[in-house]
Amino acid sequence: MMTSRALLWTILLLLITIPAIAHVEPPRDDAPAATVLCYHIVESPQDPRMEISRDAFRQQMRYLAMTGYNVIPLRDLYEFVAGKRESIPKNSVVITIDDGWRSTYTEVFPEMQKRKFPFTVFIYPKIIGQTAHALTWKQVKEMSDAGVDIQSHSLSHPFLTQRRHSGLDERTYSEWLQRELADSKKILERETGRDVEFLAYPYGDYDRRVATTAAKAGYTVALTCNYGRVKRGSDPLRMKRMVVDKRMDFGAFRRYLGAGAMRVEETMPVPTQSFESDQPIVISAKIPNHEALDPKSIGMALISNGAASPFSYDSRSGAITMTMSEAIDALRGKVQRALIWATEAKTGKRVEASWTFKVPDHVLPPASTTLQPSTVAPSSSNAAPTQPAASGATSLISAKTPKK
Repeated sequence: MMTSRALLWTILLLLITIPAIAHVEPPRDDAPAATVLCYHIVESPQDPRMEISRDAFRQQMRYLAMTGYNVIPLRDLYEFVAGKRESIPKNSVVITIDDGWRSTYTEVFPEMQKRKFPFTVFIYPKIIGQTAHALTWKQVKEMSDAGVDIQSHSLSHPFLTQRRHSGLDERTYSEWLQRELADSKKILERETGRDVEFLAYPYGDYDRRVATTAAKAGYTVALTCNYGRVKRGSDPLRMKRMVVDKRMDFGAFRRYLGAGAMRVEETMPVPTQSFESDQPIVISAKIPNHEALDPKSIGMALISNGAASPFSYDSRSGAITMTMSEAIDALRGKVQRALIWATEAKTGKRVEASWTFKVPDHVLPPASTTLQPSTVAPSSSNAAPTQPAASGATSLISAKTPKK
């Protein structure tokens, strides 16, 4: 039998631990942080892996612009990491483009100007003007003069760590590494007339020695290809990024940015719905667990349309509705993607639901029977096409982190 002393200690332990367990709150996911995106080539069949299509890139930029993300300059993020800036906006994103391909000027630059998005281009000078698919110095200067942040990607884009250059002795390797980092900086500063302080490690290849040499060469920030978010106190010479290429579909893109799945029901329009010529398109859904969401954070957009439209949300029922009464003809014959987003009140985690529908090419007669709204739940599939033709909420999928 338990002695009286042992029983007393047991009671005391229970009194100490039970209240602590009862008041534990789940960790919040809304600490200030940013995701740095890394692109290479937009719309170029010459690169089978690092390329992303024009349509996919524009869709991703529309998504950032319309759903509560804040695209900030890389310098703002560095100042926050280093404690020089008090805060960064919620859902901050930094956009970077590596190498120096012509599509940075022809595809990325116009899209970013239109949206007034800041972005950083990491260039290795040895590529400039060398092929028809590379940037020219004139284009680099034009972008720099327009406010684009031009930074270094080394001189010739080699692997930088010594283990990749076993044929070089210690002194030769040290001198070569210094040239790769210092000469790139000097050339870019000469061509743009602006300071160069940021570096992206080619192939994400770095170690402590490379980082130390980069700092000695005058770089205050260096970016890797390791996936993760950047927070206050992160090592500025080992900043993480998310590499985006053609293997990443839209669901995976949203998931990597930190969004979880949201359940929605009664999504409209349904796949078989018809529209009269003067009939507005009503996009609607119900959020069954809306009580768990911060009502001020809830938003809705038609991502494929690209134009923001007002929506209404009933916090009592969880019903959300958007009515498209203008520019309906522009929607016909195309797959449209509706998206709802919100923040969980307790955890601060962003959640989303997305579904697609198609407006017919031609005006159809009204349906002879009353259409019933569909009831859908996030799909459990591990793969989702970028633009499925059928209506239905899609869950955010998981995918392997792409490597540079």
